[in-house]
Amino acid sequence: MDSAFYSQAVLLTARKLDVRFSVTVRQDPKIKAAIAAIPDDAWMPIPYWLSTPEVSGADVAETAYTCFAHTKTPVTVRLIVRRARPTPGSQLALFTTYDHHAFVTDRAGSVTELEADHRRHAVVEQIIAELKSAGLAHLP
Repeated sequence: MDSAFYSQAVLLTARKLDVRFSVTVRQDPKIKAAIAAIPDDAWMPIPYWLSTPEVSGADVAETAYTCFAHTKTPVTVRLIVRRARPTPGSQLALFTTYDHHAFVTDRAGSVTELEADHRRHAVVEQIIAELKSAGLAHLP
């Protein structure tokens, strides 16, 4: 699910119904701090669609994370993060070394498999959005 579904209500409902989830998270200060705390040796290289001398590839790592920690019903999950060097021409914050994409999940599986699966769902969501903007919403 995309970051619009990242809420305590969604995660708790999924848990209550015994439904596994994978939800993109917004890059708020707590998520950024959790990403920054991931040790350098925890990152594993993964295949990346763009590989040039400027862009050497991407890496993936995970850490435990507690969503909504200061509430009565915190949710402990796996925070999985993909980092990639910015592509030439990207406009990121000054002194940014990597572009990070993070999601939380309670699914079992390897970090690399879960990250690839989450990315595949993002592609499907993008195609649906493009179809809707191209007139699909007007079909019977």
